[in-house]
Amino acid sequence: MNIRLRDILKDGENALILGVGAILALFIMTTAIISAYSIRENSRQDWTQQLENLTLTIAEQASQELQVANKALDSIALEIKNAKIDDERQFREFAGKESQFTFLLHKTASTPLINVAAYVDKRGDILNYTRAYPAPKISIADRDYFLIAQNNTTDETFYSVPVQNRTDNTWVFYLSKKITNRNGELLGLAVIGISAEVFSQFYQNVVSNLGAGASISLYRKDLTLMTRWPFIEGAIGQKKTDSPTAKIINDLKLTNGVIQSASNTVEQPESGRMVAARVVKNYPFVVSAEVSDSTVLKNWENNEKWIWISAAASLIILALSISLLLKANRAVNKELLERITAQRELTKAHEKLETRVKERTVELTKEIADRKLAQEELARLNTYIAEVSHRAGMSEVANSVIHNVGNALNSINVAVSTINAEIKSSPLATLPKISEMLKQHSGNLSDFLSNDEKGQKLPKLIELLSEQWQIENVTLISETKQLKESVEHIREIVSRQQSLSGKMGIDENINISDLINNCLSFYVTNFKNAHIIVSMDNEPNLEWIGDRSKITQILLNLIMNAEESLLACQSQPKTLKITSYNNKNDGIQIEVADNGLGIEPAVLNKLFGYGFTTKPFGHGLGLHASAIAANEMEGTLQAFSAGKDKGATFILSLPRKVITETNA
Repeated sequence: MNIRLRDILKDGENALILGVGAILALFIMTTAIISAYSIRENSRQDWTQQLENLTLTIAEQASQELQVANKALDSIALEIKNAKIDDERQFREFAGKESQFTFLLHKTASTPLINVAAYVDKRGDILNYTRAYPAPKISIADRDYFLIAQNNTTDETFYSVPVQNRTDNTWVFYLSKKITNRNGELLGLAVIGISAEVFSQFYQNVVSNLGAGASISLYRKDLTLMTRWPFIEGAIGQKKTDSPTAKIINDLKLTNGVIQSASNTVEQPESGRMVAARVVKNYPFVVSAEVSDSTVLKNWENNEKWIWISAAASLIILALSISLLLKANRAVNKELLERITAQRELTKAHEKLETRVKERTVELTKEIADRKLAQEELARLNTYIAEVSHRAGMSEVANSVIHNVGNALNSINVAVSTINAEIKSSPLATLPKISEMLKQHSGNLSDFLSNDEKGQKLPKLIELLSEQWQIENVTLISETKQLKESVEHIREIVSRQQSLSGKMGIDENINISDLINNCLSFYVTNFKNAHIIVSMDNEPNLEWIGDRSKITQILLNLIMNAEESLLACQSQPKTLKITSYNNKNDGIQIEVADNGLGIEPAVLNKLFGYGFTTKPFGHGLGLHASAIAANEMEGTLQAFSAGKDKGATFILSLPRKVITETNA
């Protein structure tokens, strides 16, 4: 210990300053270490929660997609069951029909997830499938789902290992269900193929938000990899019993969880990772999401750097402060007298400060009152803005009604002008003159009509006026009828506008024919101006109980799309046909068909996707929302078209909740 340090320590106050400085330095270092560790743990906890939420989302997505596929598979198996087939020959004949090809297409057309649907006989030969009719000679006798079906004693759905499809080489895993006769003998299989790449594309969109090295996988319950992103063909179909996902599901016996793994991956060969896994509800599948430690700890690493920089800066400041305190302490005694004098000055300054504080308090009180007034004015403005927004919305509704009323008023104006012109130009104005002439010769009327030149012309003139009156009478009756219909149309516009609204979520007894007429009434003028021929074929007294708002939303969207397609095409005549009837599944079916632009085959599978549109200024929400509304009513919305410029048909199928007798 050098002499200078001994001198410093001799002074008790200096020793106290150094001791406090050492404690503060230790506190700064301890705080930095605890903060770095706390932020690291918080970062891991945040990512743990994010991954749990992510696996919940993708598990729900997988559950919904598998539910759709299983419903389609059950429907296909039920079709065979309802046919009451007893032997293999009957099964082959029934399953190979073109009507069954159409049935398979109908069941799978609106679901992009389904790659293929097929009937397979008990020898493994494909009898019919959705890719072509008639089906080519293809055997799937070597596939695991076919081999399992030979020995399986249950009718449960089997989920196969993913394989490359023999037709287009895409990766597909299959849902299969045994088809048996009434004696329980195996006739064949109903098969639906689910595209592994559709799942992978969805996972790609999710992974883009998780950082480099992240991945999402879908496993079968036995940990066979069904699909993943990034998509690695060599890994698809392989069992991953030594993976972190296996540890969560098999070793820890959890239905969902998150663990830290030190093992490397293809994407991150030099980094550990955080792995989350979750069992898909109601289905033998597991979803898994992985992110690298570099992503999880990225924010922590940035914060840690600033923690240590702050700690170093604090230590430097502390050292400088202690140095300054030591120097100041040596001058304490010398400055003591000066401080007494300074204390007096400080007292005076304190008094001045109190005066200033009081003045400032008054200013702040006034400022607070002004702010309160400003807040009240802001609240008033917000209320006014809300009222204006409401009025703007009401104005849009009024504009729609006024547009339809304006069209009817144009018809009224034309009818009134025609009646006015007909009356002004009518030759019947000469009748008073004829009457006056007959009065003048009432005493010798017979002689006047027989011998007078003017009298001889009167019968012919009256005959001509009678004929003219009949012509004018027909015209005036026709225009008066048109005038009455236009006035009635104005009244109906408002009532139909109200009747179409309904109450969201409330089931009502709806007359389908009336509903279609009401929907079409909003486009009558447009159809007339565009020379579009509208026809309807509605089953009489067809009624349905359900949500009026949802079915109205779907019909208005389909009619509007048909109108736009017909306006954009060159075909003549332009036709729109709407058909409604009871279908064979004890439900109702509504078809909207046009001969407009048509739909290309490549577009059909994407038509109901979120955000997909073929219109230059479209938003891609109409058909997507309509399909969702149909699903919410436990129905389906499908689109069919022979191709470009060959028109399109949209079919809405809805189940019947309650069968209601229609009163005669």
